[in-house]
Amino acid sequence: MGIFQKGKEYLQQRFLDGSKHIELRKLLWVSFTLTSVVATLLMGISFYYRFAAQSAQTTWEGNDTRIEDAAEQVTAHFRNMIKVSDTLYYRVIKGTDLQQDTISDDFRLIYEMNKDNVESIALFSIDGNLICATPNSHLRPNFSLQKEAWYGSALDTEENIRFGAPQVSRVFRAEGDGYTRVIPMSRMVQLTMGDQTKRGVLLINLRYDVLQDMLENVMVGEESYVYLAGENGNLLYHPMQDQIAAGTMKEETLPLLMSSLEGDVQAKPYTFLHKTIGYTGWHMVGVSKGDTPSLHNWKTRSFILFLLAFFLNAMMLINFYVSRKVTEPMHRLEGAVKRIQAGDLNTKIQASGVYEIQNLSNAIEEMERNLKQLMEDIVQEHEAKRKSDLMVLQNQINPHFLYNTLDVIVWMIENEKSGDAVKAVTALARFFRISLSRGKTVIPVSDEVEHVRNYLMIQEMRFKNKFTYAFDVKEETKQLGTVKLILQPLVENAIYHAMEFMDDDGELTVKGYLEGEELILSVTDNGCGMTKERAEALLRGDFVQTGKGSGVGLRNVQERIQLVFGEKYGLRILSEPDEGTCIEIHLPAIPYEEMKERGMVS
Repeated sequence: MGIFQKGKEYLQQRFLDGSKHIELRKLLWVSFTLTSVVATLLMGISFYYRFAAQSAQTTWEGNDTRIEDAAEQVTAHFRNMIKVSDTLYYRVIKGTDLQQDTISDDFRLIYEMNKDNVESIALFSIDGNLICATPNSHLRPNFSLQKEAWYGSALDTEENIRFGAPQVSRVFRAEGDGYTRVIPMSRMVQLTMGDQTKRGVLLINLRYDVLQDMLENVMVGEESYVYLAGENGNLLYHPMQDQIAAGTMKEETLPLLMSSLEGDVQAKPYTFLHKTIGYTGWHMVGVSKGDTPSLHNWKTRSFILFLLAFFLNAMMLINFYVSRKVTEPMHRLEGAVKRIQAGDLNTKIQASGVYEIQNLSNAIEEMERNLKQLMEDIVQEHEAKRKSDLMVLQNQINPHFLYNTLDVIVWMIENEKSGDAVKAVTALARFFRISLSRGKTVIPVSDEVEHVRNYLMIQEMRFKNKFTYAFDVKEETKQLGTVKLILQPLVENAIYHAMEFMDDDGELTVKGYLEGEELILSVTDNGCGMTKERAEALLRGDFVQTGKGSGVGLRNVQERIQLVFGEKYGLRILSEPDEGTCIEIHLPAIPYEEMKERGMVS
């Protein structure tokens, strides 16, 4: 017969003797103590193993995130260096007759701008002659261009950029005739020599220590580190490079990496994470040796056992004391708690009974007050988050539009078209004045239309005779409220994407009208159109921008509208292939002044 059955029979017998209160106290003490012992042991064991597994998993996920971030950082670094190479080739080399003009100043300027990442820049003819170099143009004795791996790699891949394995720089004499480690980046280029065009090789030696700094202290753990391997399994970077070169250490995970390049691999005693570096085909590998951090050690176990023993003893004493006191006022307290649970946060808690019950009553009353305050804080935080999300989405405007417009203004000034320059500057000022709108997220329709009109005026100056535009905005819509910066991204998409491959002139129409209780703003073009599936994907944000336009995207506009007015409103795309596209913005028809009174303008 179980202990609970014996306790039940004993309690019933004592009830018959008239000692109900004392027996209940004893039963509470025995039941609470046994329950506490069993629950504490089970929870302790469960939490022990769960926390150990969670600790290992957290370390794994943290290292995976760090490896991902490091890989993206290295890829971004190489991407920037490719842009430097493109600038040298397309803006300096390709447009210069090397028989008549010199490019030394341009080389020196670009080097000074990037010397934190670049060791040297050099241009060679196909027969090995040095045409231009910076900052050092003194070749090392016995240097042979044809023997360099980066030279052959550049000739094998015309119009492409190749990254060579890190190596000691053997091209130019350094101070004190020393040697530095570099990453050669080379490409074949076309050289203009009078009326002839010859091939050449552009070499940019990237600083190896920049890559080294990126890869230090990436992983967490005493025996964790990161190394780089080439496409063929050759080591490009390793924190123990000197030991490996001396033969005192061997990277034992390298064969495992080359045999399984799909995802992450665990092969005890090694656990390693693998990422691929863009533009190079290199492999970044994070290695952890031995077990990941866990709780499986003697000191940790002893401490946990001590805590369990201490907790159990404390529970036995507390249960003994509570079982004597927690009897009579419990029903009143239970009723108050149930009213709070039902949502009545104005319930008055009557503190009565023994000291512990009074404290419990006070605690519940304090909890009630905190819960009310917490609910108010949640409402305020939700509003603040909504405003923050809205500002983040609105600030996703690509600055390239500003750069390109300034380039156009400079061109106008240089060509003595001061009138056009003044118009462009005025339109640009109005464009950004409405963009800022003193930080407001909601503005009148008239301001939004004026904003996109200034944008189209600037674009018309940039793309003369490429498109025409017209406005048909009804007068009754101009004083209604709208989220700002929602027409310009649609117009921009039409210019850069819808009409990108058109042979004829593009036509844009911006309309504003009322339809029942809704305000409709639309942008219509005569471009190539799209399928229904593509239109739905654009609204979901599945299509990536091609690099033209602001980069804001339709999904951004959709989210900002729904953040202000709710899920009911947003965009609708009406389009057929080869039939043009009409994008409608559906908003509630609310006057701007009424929105200000409601507190919607912020």
